[in-house]
Amino acid sequence: MDRMLSAIDHEGNSIIHLAAHQESPPSTPPGVLEMMWEVLWFKRVQYDSYPYLWHLQNSDGKTAKQVFETNHASLREKAEETVRALANTVLIVSVLIATINFAAIFTVPGGFDQTTGEAIFLKNRRWEFSLLMFYLAGGLFSSLFTMGTLLVIIFLRFETEDFYVSLPCYYVINIISIFYSAVLAIVACCQALIVQKVVITDFRPLVVLFFIYGLMALVLMETSYVIFDYAYHLIRYCLCYRGQES
Repeated sequence: MDRMLSAIDHEGNSIIHLAAHQESPPSTPPGVLEMMWEVLWFKRVQYDSYPYLWHLQNSDGKTAKQVFETNHASLREKAEETVRALANTVLIVSVLIATINFAAIFTVPGGFDQTTGEAIFLKNRRWEFSLLMFYLAGGLFSSLFTMGTLLVIIFLRFETEDFYVSLPCYYVINIISIFYSAVLAIVACCQALIVQKVVITDFRPLVVLFFIYGLMALVLMETSYVIFDYAYHLIRYCLCYRGQES
């Protein structure tokens, strides 16, 4: 293994140069996830190699990083377009959810007491009404948090290093935050029906929360398991990395 890591071919290419040419397996989804796996594989080979090979130039006068940038320029541009389009779409959804929750907080069911200014249901249905406010506030906060992280993604420079750690982290954070904002908005709607006694149920409101939470979790895992798989391998490689001495 040490001989393979330190070997240089007749064109001056090290194992890091060869990793820069390596393509993702056919099972890797195209686009941004493919670019993430490409960067992860290149970084793994680079960190397992000797540090003096990191800046070694081949017969064309290029380092391994320069070869990687050249071979993945089109893929990086395609991934950037995909991420920006997805971020703009999710941003619209998060703005809509935030707007609905913000409006619902100030137009509470039952209205307000004209004398004291307090919500009417706050007197005789305090527990149910407090849960409704909690769900609305949680959905609003999650939506605003999603909007902030999405703006960070939109203004990224989308360099190669961004696809290694920062972009996957923002990706996972956005998935979780938009998931919670959607779940809390749906649960707040159900809780509003319970407060107004439109829905008569003997179950506690938390049962509705857990049911909707489980349903949304299944949808989330079905559509986003690939990015969580990438995060798992990234953390695993970072923890297991020992590196090579100079």
